[in-house]
Amino acid sequence: MEKYQSPTVDRLVLQVVEEIERRRQSLGTFHTSKHAELEAIEREQILDAKRATTAFFLEREVNAHKTGLQGYRDFLNILFDGDRNPRVLESTARRVLSFNYDRLFEIAFADYFKLDPSVDCYGQRWLNSSLDFIRRRGVDLDPARFCFLKLHGTAGIFVAEQHGESRYGCVPLHCSDCRIDDKLFWPPNRKAPPLQRESAEPLIVFPFEKDRARLGGTSFCFDNYVRAIWGEPEGQGYAEKLVQESQQIRVIGYSFDPNDRKAIINLLRKSADSPIIIRNRAMEAAQSICDELGLDYPDLANRLRAFARPF
Repeated sequence: MEKYQSPTVDRLVLQVVEEIERRRQSLGTFHTSKHAELEAIEREQILDAKRATTAFFLEREVNAHKTGLQGYRDFLNILFDGDRNPRVLESTARRVLSFNYDRLFEIAFADYFKLDPSVDCYGQRWLNSSLDFIRRRGVDLDPARFCFLKLHGTAGIFVAEQHGESRYGCVPLHCSDCRIDDKLFWPPNRKAPPLQRESAEPLIVFPFEKDRARLGGTSFCFDNYVRAIWGEPEGQGYAEKLVQESQQIRVIGYSFDPNDRKAIINLLRKSADSPIIIRNRAMEAAQSICDELGLDYPDLANRLRAFARPF
């Protein structure tokens, strides 16, 4: 990040990819082996960034949990009106879509409903996040109950391909006995699979990768996950369907970074006339975001509302 003067990992990875693309274009069309070499370098650098991102967040989970996660506790109380009976998940019309790579919402959710850390909280019964870790595969989202979607994937989940199907694994939530070291990413004594896609990769999706995956332009194991969440070019994903059904949208702590603004704006445009409440720590910041979006996207201007409250 220091080398590229990049403020975020998302932007850093995009800059690395753009640099490799410039090198690729300078080669011309006749250096096939060089193109393949650059493609392999690009893939490995992206994977390294995902491993680092995963390790960064997982290493901090235990201490984050000790803080009490009060902002998330308050948020969950609002979502479920203070009801801690799991049956509320079957009746609420509220949904949560997150761009975060960390698992703080999931940890707070498990605390809220007093779940054992080993429980598959991503399954249909709980977070309903289109993943089933008992069978290690993707599943349909149940539209009749609460759901929580990680739009860019998440730390702690790994995906590989086995017999043509995506297979998922998950590190237990706030696992104090889990060591975050090289063995997490390269298990010892495990024979390397003959196909690259059969090696487990972090389920982290950097913003620039979404469109490539939706168009079939990548060979990462997360492609199927991206297409389920975001949809294929001619199909509707879970995120679009949920936003389309919304009567009100609350955007919490998201600054509409230009690096990924197009995706969220396209989602918001699917939501008819529902109000869009921009919640930020200070009213000035919230109003500034509303003003900028209103200028850049006039069709959304009359739906934007500023709201100040720390999270």
